[in-house]
Amino acid sequence: MKLLHVYKDFDPPVKGGIEGHIALMCRYQRSWAEVEALVCGGSLFRTVREERNGIPVTAAAEWGRLMGAPVAPGFPRLIRRAGADVVMAHSPNPTGEIGCLLAGVMARTVVRYHSDVVRQASAMRLYGPMFRAFLRRAAVILPTSRVYMETSPWLEPFRDRCVVVPLGIETEAFDRPDPERVAALRRAYGEPFVLFAGRHRYYKGLPVLVRAAARIPATVVVAGNGPERDRTMALAESLGLKNLRFPGALSQEDLVAHYHACAVVAFPSVARSEAFGLTILEAHACGRPVVATRLGTGVEWANLDGVTGLNVPPGDPDALAEAVNRLLGDADLRERLGSAGRTRVRAEFHASRAARMEYAACRAVAEGRFPTDEDLAV
Repeated sequence: MKLLHVYKDFDPPVKGGIEGHIALMCRYQRSWAEVEALVCGGSLFRTVREERNGIPVTAAAEWGRLMGAPVAPGFPRLIRRAGADVVMAHSPNPTGEIGCLLAGVMARTVVRYHSDVVRQASAMRLYGPMFRAFLRRAAVILPTSRVYMETSPWLEPFRDRCVVVPLGIETEAFDRPDPERVAALRRAYGEPFVLFAGRHRYYKGLPVLVRAAARIPATVVVAGNGPERDRTMALAESLGLKNLRFPGALSQEDLVAHYHACAVVAFPSVARSEAFGLTILEAHACGRPVVATRLGTGVEWANLDGVTGLNVPPGDPDALAEAVNRLLGDADLRERLGSAGRTRVRAEFHASRAARMEYAACRAVAEGRFPTDEDLAV
């Protein structure tokens, strides 16, 4: 079976949740299928074909981006030319969605539904009919959680076409921190400390975390980079807060050490753009409890309230601080929630399981049928 993953970017070079997921799935699925990826990012008039970490990637010629969507007129032709038995279109991505419709491959298209369109919601007044046609004609839709499927207005008419397949991580990558680095971080930040790790984007709720930090009697480490970093640091300075640290982007080794060194991981996202939360899985793999938000998305599934962490209303600094402080003050509770999270992430959210489930759904479509529970029982 030839499987073509379609999105706008790939990792490398773009570091992002969807990009990283696609690269990870390709790495596993190439053991069972002929796997390629089609993205954008070629030059203005030239399509580039190359291998990235052993995965054949075609980067279509791109004329720029409109509201984040690549303008790539050659995309439909490249989808047809790939000759894939199954096309996995990662959504939201209007370039790929329109490309699949125009390429005439919808009968063998599997939609990997990562998120609703949130920030550009106004554009959906125009694009909505096309998007609904895309979902209606797809062979199967794979949302990342039942919660997201049941709360998405776009998926509501197509729930009978949906099969939930969670995301996953390689948990073993978080097993062995450098003990000297962990000890050094605890000395530098003090014990216990709170960690946020991720891209600094509008939906991450960083202003909420900064305001909550004023009520948290511990260091709050805000790791990562992104378009909201300067604004977040300016807010912390304007509030005169002395317990915030901004170490910037972390290497994988440093990220693992930070997870193991901290006491609590904060996940204060405020919008449905946060559809799942891989950071939650990473924290659980390190045995750390998470304080997350109730968004009506997969976040609440990834972080089970009272089981692997605590969930609070979004946009509420007081509630966030209260939950963090509850964990900081109760080492036994931290240990219980963290241990449950570690056990659960290894059993339910390993990347190999997600890759197998995606592949099983694609295999069924290649055979001309809808995936069954038996297909996905891996």
